Amino acid sequence: MTLLKEIKKIIYTGGSNNLHVKHNKAMAHINFMDMRQEKYQDIQDFRDQYLSVKKVCDELELKFGWCESDARALLKTEGVNEPTDEQLEDALNRVEEEHHAIIFLYKSDRQRFGKYIVEKENEILQKKDPFPKTVEDMCRVLEGWKNDNKHNRFSEVNDGVAFATTDAEGSKGSKGKNKNKKVTRFKCKKQGHYSNECEEVSDSDDDDRSTKEKKSAKKKARTS
Repeated sequence: MTLLKEIKKIIYTGGSNNLHVKHNKAMAHINFMDMRQEKYQDIQDFRDQYLSVKKVCDELELKFGWCESDARALLKTEGVNEPTDEQLEDALNRVEEEHHAIIFLYKSDRQRFGKYIVEKENEILQKKDPFPKTVEDMCRVLEGWKNDNKHNRFSEVNDGVAFATTDAEGSKGSKGKNKNKKVTRFKCKKQGHYSNECEEVSDSDDDDRSTKEKKSAKKKARTS
């Protein structure tokens, strides 16, 4: 247990433990780069993990995204052209926070949040500023994000099946109509229909009807 505690001190502590500060910083940097949200890990758990590693980096004075030119550019958008030291430091902290928010997004599970990432990248191409400004805010957005990629994928498959069924039925109907086109009715001498579909009434049809009516009348007379 004592050895394990010493190892943790070497890896995760900075100013309070000077056994090898450069080694500590290198290990913290490696841990930060290697960190990814696991497949079934809750986004809030991953946020806590990310912020814990960030805190270690802060204690070791490892700064990510701490860029004075970005901070001054941010202040200019707010109308501050000659910032005080306090204003500049505040802007630097905000720039770093946004930097970590973006890193947090890209270290999240692509299976769940890949579509959201693509949407944000498209907004960048449209010269928008789409990202939440802190890790906490980014986590809240991802927590409420509903990934419907799977639903859309199955919808496309279903549509394909529906179209195939419709086409099959349509082809069956067209085959039947094509067959009818070759049929010629004996009495009217026209193609494309059977006698029961014929709209023309000929004299022979009237004779047939009268003959049938006479026969049915004779049958009724016999039975009565």
